[in-house]
Order: sequence, then C-alpha cells, then structure tokens
Amino acid sequence: MAMVTVIAASLIYTQHDLASTGATLAAAAGSVANLKFMLQGNYFVVSPDAQPFLHCWSLSVEEQFYLLFPAIFLILSLKFKQRRTLVLIVLFCLSLMCCIVLTHFRAAWAFYLLPTRAWELLAGSILASLTQKQTAIRSLTVLLPLIGLFLIALSFFVLSEKQAFPGYLAILPVAGTACVLLPFENRSNLGERILSWRPLVIVGRLSYSLYLWHWPVFSLMDYRFYTASPWFRFTLKIVVTTAAAVACYLLIEKPGRKFLNRPDKRSAAFVALISSFVILISLGLLIRSEDYVSASMRDVATGGVHFNSSGQNGSIILMGDSNASMYGTMMRGVARELGLRLTVISVDGGDPLPHSPGTPSPLWDDSIAVVRQQKPDFVVLACLWEGQLGHDEGRLRDALDQLLQAAHYVVLITEPPFLPSQASREGIRDGNRPPFIEDPNEHAVRIKANSFVESLQRGNVTVVNIESIFNDGRGGIRFTDDRGRQLYQDGDHLSAVGADLVKPFLIKAITTSDPNLWKVPPV
Repeated sequence: MAMVTVIAASLIYTQHDLASTGATLAAAAGSVANLKFMLQGNYFVVSPDAQPFLHCWSLSVEEQFYLLFPAIFLILSLKFKQRRTLVLIVLFCLSLMCCIVLTHFRAAWAFYLLPTRAWELLAGSILASLTQKQTAIRSLTVLLPLIGLFLIALSFFVLSEKQAFPGYLAILPVAGTACVLLPFENRSNLGERILSWRPLVIVGRLSYSLYLWHWPVFSLMDYRFYTASPWFRFTLKIVVTTAAAVACYLLIEKPGRKFLNRPDKRSAAFVALISSFVILISLGLLIRSEDYVSASMRDVATGGVHFNSSGQNGSIILMGDSNASMYGTMMRGVARELGLRLTVISVDGGDPLPHSPGTPSPLWDDSIAVVRQQKPDFVVLACLWEGQLGHDEGRLRDALDQLLQAAHYVVLITEPPFLPSQASREGIRDGNRPPFIEDPNEHAVRIKANSFVESLQRGNVTVVNIESIFNDGRGGIRFTDDRGRQLYQDGDHLSAVGADLVKPFLIKAITTSDPNLWKVPPV
C-alpha cells in the first residue's frame, strides 16, 4: 500500500491547485494500476531488471499531452467556452473506447501510446474545468473521498498481470483518484483528514523523486543480487530508494524549483533545458553506437556499418542475423586487435541466406553485393542455424560458394546451447538453480544444424564450434562466468560477456588461416 499513500498524499498536497493536479492525474492513476505489473515483472515480457528506465514511458505520454492539450484547451476556451467541458468529455470517451478496443488486439500499443492513455489525463482536465456549482452536492462531498480511497485500494486486489491491461480495468484506479479530487467544499471530510496526515503529506512531497528512483533501484537490485533472498533485496530496495529520493528532493528538486521559478532565471532555465537535450541525446547515440553494433536493412543496402577504418591488415565483414549481431561489439574489438577494417551487415531478424531461384531474398542480395564490392579477406557468418536452414541445408552451401568468389576466407560460428525458460535472473529469484539443462528436442535440432555447419569446413572455410565454451561440466549450460556475470542475454542470444568468451577462438581461426596475410603483426 506504500504506492497508494504516495499517490494519495501527493494529490492532497496539490489539491489546492486543481488544474495542476488534474494534469498529473494520469501518472498517479497509472502508477497505482500498474504497480503489480512492475513488481511481478511483467512489462509485456520485457525483463524488468534489464530495463531500469522503463518507467519513463509515462513521462513521455505526459509530455506529449502537455504539448498538445494547451492548444486544444485554448481553442475550446475561445470558441466553445460554454461547451468546453462537454467536448472534453467526448474526447475522454473516444480515448477510453480506443484503449478498451486496442487492448485486446495490440496490448503494447494501448499501454504505451498517447491516444489510448489520454483519457486518464483528460479525466483530470475535466475535473479542473468543472465549477463549484457543478460539484457542490453535499451528500457526495463526504462520501466521495472515502469511495475514492476504497477504489484505489481495491485496484491492488482486482488487477493482476494475467489480465489484459489497460482497457476497462484502468477505470477503477482512475475513478478512485477522481473521487478523491472531485469535491470542492467541506475540506474537513474524513478522507481529506486521512490524507492530510503529516507523514502522508511528507511522502507526497517526495512522491516525484520516489517515482523517478524506485524503478531504477528495483531493477538494478534485482539484476545484481538475483541470488539473494527476497527479504534482503526488498530491504535494500526500500533503503536505497528512500535515501536517493530524499537526497534528490533536498539537493535538486526543491532548490531547483525555487531557482527556476524566479522570473529572472527563465533564460537560464531554457539554456539548461536545451543543454541537457544536447548532452543526453549525444550520450545516448554514443552509448548505442559503442555498445550495440548491428545494422539495418537500409545500412546493408548502402554498404553496411563501418568500424576501424584505419586497419592495415585487410578487412573483415560480420554477416548474419541477430546471432551475428550479438558478436558485434566483440567483433569490433577483434578488428582493433588484429588491425582489420570491419564492416557489419548483420540484421536482427533478417534472413541472410539465398533463397531458391526465382524467390526474392533482399537481405542476401544486398549482403552479397557488399561482399563483392569490398572483396574482404574474411567474412564471419553466424546465424540461428536451425531456424535459417530449416529443411533446405543447400542454402548455406550456395551462400559459401558465392561468398568465396569475392572473399578469401569464411568463418562460420555454431549456435550456442538454448537456455531453458527458467534459466534467468528472474527464474533464479523464484528459486530455480543450476544446472540448467537444454530441452532435449531443442538440443537435438540444434546439434543437427551445428553438425551440418561443421561438415562444411574446408581449406578456406573455418568453423568455430562454441559448444564446449558453454558446457558447465555437469551436463548443463553455463549461466555465468567465473566472476558471476551472466553469459546469456536471453534464451538463445549471448550477452556481451558470453560473446567475449568466443573471442579468443575467433581470433585463432582468423590468424591461423593465412600467416602471409598480415602486413602488420596482430596485437
């Protein structure tokens, strides 16, 4: 119930400025409604402990609303002042209907997009537009706050991650919050007195800082201490979140609000805003380019993504689907160490092998065009082989024949073992422990595909078999390295740490292919 008190107290704290409170209603209601989803780790099957900033989706929805709504409200006030509230109610109903319908067809869209969440913000806007005369029903003035608190509390027991959300289920916490906000008179009602209790008001003052900090802390604690007991993680989360929120409020939020609210500091506020945009966007692009090396279909069509252009020992191309992209960062390191120019043409979810004659194969056509143009010394090809080959193993033979007409050597990397579904940090937190055994059927299919890949090894085709790297010696799959770092990103993709274990085997395959190739000795 901690989140309920946070939200309720923050509402009372800002209730004297109802227009402002109405603008924050959706974030409050959405936080209550989605608390179980966050705590139970279901944000549309995204691993919560790997998404520390996932909660910022609600801020993005709010900011989009703030950009659009003032203009809409101004037009309504100038042209339709007498029917302004009615128009807002119509917009509210349209958004709510879209939310309910889309939840059953595209749940992620309904959850994250403004048109399907605007009704929650519009609910607060409608309340702000009502006059005291329209809400002065004395019998309801006493009951509504208590009804609202009851509906908010009921949300915790009614909503669950197994239900489609938001849809009509989100009406419950939104209606509860609206009931708390609605009365303009009789400020001494019981609900008001409960929420005006000093400790709750203090929590309300900290609510925004708590909101910003709680999810990153929860995610990182679960990520780092996934083998620890639930009570240890819970205690650590509460302590760290509280400390971070209090520090943020006292050192940043409170003095920042005081400084930026001064009229003579508006210019400084805008400069700080623009500077933060420039810095954060630049950092985001840098982090993405440094830590996620992959290509898009458009990149491949224009020649791929290039790294280490000053390499003096020839060139290398990384090609394949997402099982190749997971080696992207590691391959960039290999290129630097060996003095090779690297071009990445691997595409997540792509089909990088040729199809039967007469069947279009866009990624293959663009990929082989890059290889023919660059004539690289090496092509490193990695795929989800059992999926790409299917019942047509000849596709890989055909690909090698065409690649070797332009490239000197091709290095094939086999698939790693498939982790079972319970082999995850979340699974370990739920009590599962190694050894993690690969599903027998998946194991048989993968071994068959890897065996076929190995059978293609010849003079200018080298196969790097990574099976032994991820064998824990007990018939199971290695989940972490010697330092406790996870080797898998998900069930069939390696993490950066896992990919680095393949690095020495790949370097050996490259450097022993042709000793006469190197103009400059490899580092």
